[in-house]
Amino acid sequence: MIPQRVAADAPAVAPVPWLDTLHRVREVALIAVLAWAPLPFGSARPWAWDLLGIVALALLGLSAVYETIRPSRAGAMRPLLPALVMGGLVTAWIVFQSLPWDVLGWHHPLWDRASEVVGSRLDASLSIDREASRVHLFRLLTYAGYCVVAWQVARRPEAAARMLRAIAAIGMVYALYGLGEFISPDPRILWFVKETYVTDVTSTFVNRNSYATFAGLGVIAHLVLIANVLHKKTDLRSRRSFLLSLADSLLGHAKWLVLGLIVCSGSLLMSHSRGGLISALSAVLVLMVLILAAPATRAPWRWWFAGFVGIGCVAIVLLTGASTFDRLDAMSSDAEMRPKINAAVLRAIGDNWLTGTGYGSFADIFPLYQPLSVVGFVDLAHDDYLENALELGVPAACLLFGAVLYLGGRCLVGVFRRRRDAIYPLAGTAVTVLIGVHSALDFSMQIPAVAVTYAVILGIGVAQSAGTRDAVRKPAGDAS
Repeated sequence: MIPQRVAADAPAVAPVPWLDTLHRVREVALIAVLAWAPLPFGSARPWAWDLLGIVALALLGLSAVYETIRPSRAGAMRPLLPALVMGGLVTAWIVFQSLPWDVLGWHHPLWDRASEVVGSRLDASLSIDREASRVHLFRLLTYAGYCVVAWQVARRPEAAARMLRAIAAIGMVYALYGLGEFISPDPRILWFVKETYVTDVTSTFVNRNSYATFAGLGVIAHLVLIANVLHKKTDLRSRRSFLLSLADSLLGHAKWLVLGLIVCSGSLLMSHSRGGLISALSAVLVLMVLILAAPATRAPWRWWFAGFVGIGCVAIVLLTGASTFDRLDAMSSDAEMRPKINAAVLRAIGDNWLTGTGYGSFADIFPLYQPLSVVGFVDLAHDDYLENALELGVPAACLLFGAVLYLGGRCLVGVFRRRRDAIYPLAGTAVTVLIGVHSALDFSMQIPAVAVTYAVILGIGVAQSAGTRDAVRKPAGDAS
């Protein structure tokens, strides 16, 4: 038994100095992607989408090199396996949908109609737009890639801390830009004249709802970082020392975080996005409940923190003007259209519930079900759950939702398992609530900047969700 003990205490892998540089390159690259992604209209342009995908492939390649030279400890991938299996099944299904084969007679009837129109037999498939299915699959895998890379990098707590702080800083910078353009007499998005949502804060995004979701992610990042400062800096030796250290933490150590929180919250509110506000408030509420309940945050500061957040919300509303909520009520031109669109989508799902119409095919299939009362071209369902159920079919869509829900659940378990550094699973859980609520109200997860930022925060949360008791001895010099 003695040789085994010696082997356990000895480095399992010889130190390789340049591997630490490679690890840092991945971290810096992730932060650079997070900073750049919102800039070109939230990366909601084909070239920007493709560039994100290429960078994701490069980062996955670097991660493969790292893992080959310094393999992870046994069982390190176990937290991701269920999500990877479900995601793999969804990927296989999307590929199957886009195959130009008439497999067992399974193909969408639109291919028969198209064949009649052109006068020749066309290669049929389940997807009514094979190219769109492949493009959207590439984008989906891009987001999954960023989540995996973030998980690998964030297994080092110091890297997780730097990335979360970077996300907060990036959110603050884009919020400041959006507020600056909001008060400008000539509002623009970059160098383009702003033509839509002129009276709303959208920062570098075109759609106010998409920006509101991005701003909400920034709000959550700031809140958990402030909570972390309070947890580490408050002095519990006496009531007087506690109150003094609490004030010093908020006005000193966390002053920039408090400023960032105010800026991000104000920009979210001035986006006048009802869905963004509802989803952000839902996420903040869940975050406050978890902070009050988590074992790692059981200290008097958490009650003061909850009060601080409540007072801050009231202060922001007063500073931005009571007329904001009047404008929220007035901005409901699409409120009557969405129930009609959703009803039509449900009819389409009923006709294609098993096989779907092909990933990314919503804009092609919806005109067949679009009621006359809905005027104009509808290319998005404004409800990601319904849109995915129509395109993928209900079984495959449930697998996709299940993969994300499982990772969010890992974060939730980590909130109660961790005895320190619980801010990371707290962040992962809260942003999953934010995205989950807003996905039922709009299509923000189809905006790359939002999806990539969420994927990275989720990866950080899962990476840091393992409890101390689950830790396995690591090779010398490696924290991953």
